[in-house]
Amino acid sequence: MAHLTDMEELLATIPTADIRDYMREAMSCYMAGAYRGSVVLSYIALFDDLLAKLSELARVNAGAKVVFDEASKKKSDQDVFENFLIDQLTSKALLSGLDGAFLTTLRILRNKSAHPSGHKPSAEEARFIFYETINRFLSRPILSTTQLVDEIISRLANSNFFPNQDITEIKNIVATETANLHAEALPQLVAKLTTSVLSADNNIAANAIRFLLGLARDSDVNTTKAIASKVIESKADDPAYGDLVVQLLSANGKLFINLTPVCVGRVRAIISSRIDSVTSAVSESKLIHPANALASIAREISGEDLIKNYGAELEKLIEKRPYSQHTIKLVSDNKDKLIPIYFPILLANAGSSTYDTANSFANIVDSLDIGLSKALSPEQCFQLITATSNAANWGAWSSAALESAKYSSIPGIRAKAIDHINSNTSSTEAYLIEKLNFHESAEKFIESYLTNK
Repeated sequence: MAHLTDMEELLATIPTADIRDYMREAMSCYMAGAYRGSVVLSYIALFDDLLAKLSELARVNAGAKVVFDEASKKKSDQDVFENFLIDQLTSKALLSGLDGAFLTTLRILRNKSAHPSGHKPSAEEARFIFYETINRFLSRPILSTTQLVDEIISRLANSNFFPNQDITEIKNIVATETANLHAEALPQLVAKLTTSVLSADNNIAANAIRFLLGLARDSDVNTTKAIASKVIESKADDPAYGDLVVQLLSANGKLFINLTPVCVGRVRAIISSRIDSVTSAVSESKLIHPANALASIAREISGEDLIKNYGAELEKLIEKRPYSQHTIKLVSDNKDKLIPIYFPILLANAGSSTYDTANSFANIVDSLDIGLSKALSPEQCFQLITATSNAANWGAWSSAALESAKYSSIPGIRAKAIDHINSNTSSTEAYLIEKLNFHESAEKFIESYLTNK
């Protein structure tokens, strides 16, 4: 049975020390067979906790403040306040119907237990009340599943809601804003934020996007599930939400997991479109860049699934941005699956007979040395240098300058190429004859092209 959950573990989920002490006494009563005492103490702890949480909600909600003030007055006057509290919390939608029904049941059981009614609480009854009191109320941060959501949405128009656009700062602000939010309210919050994204008010639209990104960055299971359902699955077919989908996936690749095949196809189309339209003016450090979305997804799924779902998009990205540090890192982190796509493109560019293509590679490769020497094998580094020398033979000036300097500006690639030559003399000599018409020894190639000896 669910209600046999270890009572000590349940106690640990109560954040408030005073309330936790009450419930520890309730547990002690239960263990001693004093089930009546366990029920009564659970009842006291629960209503004290409700008042404390209502006081927090009263700071931002006028309806909650009215209920709190009246209930507090009744309590201080030693008047019965519990019935009033249950009725008001339920009628003002500060409690769900199920939670209100449980409170009513608990009130009836407490009254029967605390007065000479002939009712003797059983162990099962006391354990049920102990469990539900903690699980349904004491372990949760706030009462309302609607009021705090409405309060957050109403403040999105404020221009200073997010003082800056740093994603870490946004995440921290979102965590603060949702600290007192019921987990059950998350889907509703996400749905309302999603609607607000298309607001005609620029502040509301921008803040709604940032709030969603802050939620996504948190990676909480419930939050991730809500965003995947309410945004990715629901809006991937709507072009107006394309940029938001890319940003959310960049913020949290886990959002891709468990998407339906239909939705995966829609996300692929969005990313493909963004790769087509992205320019160098869009920083790859921005979440809106499709490279970030692919890299984020790649961190959460296997290389096989990555190629299965996004092979065509990855190839398109690599062809468009082969020298991007983000592209190289993405390839390096997924070598087994992406090197077979990436390296042929890189090799073709390095040895291209089109001067602009070959020179573009030669002009930038020194800034890529660390990343490429990490991603590529010794044989691939050797082939890359051979291709560059081939381009130099065809007249590519930058390639010739790289060769003339004996590839000193790319020490990582050069070192791995030399290692490969020394370890595979026969095969490298045959390769040099085929590619460069170089008929001397491998040692002579190292001396002539790769070292100053």
